[in-house]
Amino acid sequence: MYRLSLYPPRIILLLLGVAACVFLAGTTRAYALQVDLNARTSVDTDEITLEDVARLNPAAPQLEDVRLGRSPSAGESRDLDRAFIARALQRSGVNPEKVSWSGSETVTVTRAGQRISAADIQATIADYLAKERNQLPDVDIHFEPYSEPEAFVAPKGKLQVEVIPGADNLFSSRSLTLIYRVDGRVVNNLTIRGKMSAQAAVVVASSRIRRGSKIQAGDVELVRCDITDIDEPVFSLAEAVGMELARGIRAGDPLEQRHLQAPVVIERGAFVQIIVQRGNMRIEATGTAREDGRLGEIIRVQNSSSLKEIHAQVIGTNTVKVRF
Repeated sequence: MYRLSLYPPRIILLLLGVAACVFLAGTTRAYALQVDLNARTSVDTDEITLEDVARLNPAAPQLEDVRLGRSPSAGESRDLDRAFIARALQRSGVNPEKVSWSGSETVTVTRAGQRISAADIQATIADYLAKERNQLPDVDIHFEPYSEPEAFVAPKGKLQVEVIPGADNLFSSRSLTLIYRVDGRVVNNLTIRGKMSAQAAVVVASSRIRRGSKIQAGDVELVRCDITDIDEPVFSLAEAVGMELARGIRAGDPLEQRHLQAPVVIERGAFVQIIVQRGNMRIEATGTAREDGRLGEIIRVQNSSSLKEIHAQVIGTNTVKVRF
């Protein structure tokens, strides 16, 4: 056996140093990547990436976009532990034995959002009704929800809200649907049920008016009342006077648009003037109406000269025009 004492001290120290290096190389793992996990983080995208939850040393841009799963809903959280993240790294080609870990054992990921309170929802409804009110003549509209709307959290971004009444006639709607979009994508759809009330001055019959009668100024008046049960209210006396009633109506009943029709200005069998015009060319002829006609209607007319039956549009009393 060799004795260390046979060697000079400098040689002995060198041999001991080499032995220590060999020992450490056999017992210590050389790590290529250190992952330092955050305890908490906030995201505002649909996917969670490694960059969102950890710091890498050395920097590894190629790993920052490694996907760790979908983000939670706006305002909610999700926990990711080291083992879950390690598996994602391994699927991306990273050798687990080359990774060292530090920081938190679990990362809590929260999705950033914007809170929409019950007051915000009611303010949206109020703004919508105010805009509708501006388009209507002196109508007071109010909507009272049956229960307080439930608040929610929407993702961050440009928020837009579309309000749709539950019926074609806003006044008779028993609900309002609010569609919330963030950056153009629908994030929530709320249906708010409640009671709609609307007060306005509308045309009512001051006396009984028979079907087919031409409405006179003394037949109608303006009365302010609740119009939620009136499908097509008439807001102006000028809209009613001079029109014919398509159905009979009792005194005190409101008129509706569907009750009104233009008066007959051409009666069946009446002589009519036929106008044919194209550019600067104009031809006039006479004929006989084969049916009653109201302004704007297309009726059948027989030409007195040729005895041919044609279709023409009523443009005035006993006057029709042939359209090309």
